[in-house]
Amino acid sequence: MNNIDKFLDLYRQLERIGRSNYFPDIPEGSPIITRLTTIPSLREFKEDVEYCRVVRNFLVHTPRVRDVYPVIPSDDMIKILEKCVSRVKSPIKAMDFSIRRENMFSAKLEDKVLYITNYMNRKGFTHIPVFEDNKLLGVFSDNVIYSYICDKGNLHIDDNTTLLEFINYLGLSFHLNEYFAFMKADATLYEVSDLFNIDSKSMKKLAVVFFTDTGRFDGNVKGMMTPYSLLRDAPEYLNI
Repeated sequence: MNNIDKFLDLYRQLERIGRSNYFPDIPEGSPIITRLTTIPSLREFKEDVEYCRVVRNFLVHTPRVRDVYPVIPSDDMIKILEKCVSRVKSPIKAMDFSIRRENMFSAKLEDKVLYITNYMNRKGFTHIPVFEDNKLLGVFSDNVIYSYICDKGNLHIDDNTTLLEFINYLGLSFHLNEYFAFMKADATLYEVSDLFNIDSKSMKKLAVVFFTDTGRFDGNVKGMMTPYSLLRDAPEYLNI
């Protein structure tokens, strides 16, 4: 198979698989490629795919001269379409790079604060989810301690102090300069990576994405991801 046949075949695959997986309501025969470049997994290839679209239209609608195509797609164009087809065919799941619930270091209200902070310091953890009856109650972080001090004016922790002391500051809405997001456990890596930006309105940063069975706060937590884990484990998949 020459480059022209490869190119046209890959382009058809991209249209067919992309329509089936992302835009099933778009009628057969309607343009789909431009829409596909808006999905997170293909956004980085937007200009390249648009160029491929122009070349494809030229090949399909321009008469051949002596049965020879006037344009031959390059090897690089073939590689780009191969990557795009692979991504729409088998999107990379964010859960593959998350800390799963069974491996997650979490806490309960009766846990000792000094034990938790010492563990966080040793492991380099910044956010510890707090559960009650297997449901996410809140998150313990330096934001919690800061809010407590601002409110109380002082802080005293001894060997008997538990997280219950911070009950009014653990809730996700009480963190002053950070926020938390929830997505379904089948979310793609590209969808999640788009979330880790500073909220320009509130100037808050996204601290943790929690994956639940429903994509909501009250769902069963399946895993979690922080910006650090995203940058550490998945840069080659996101070109970062």
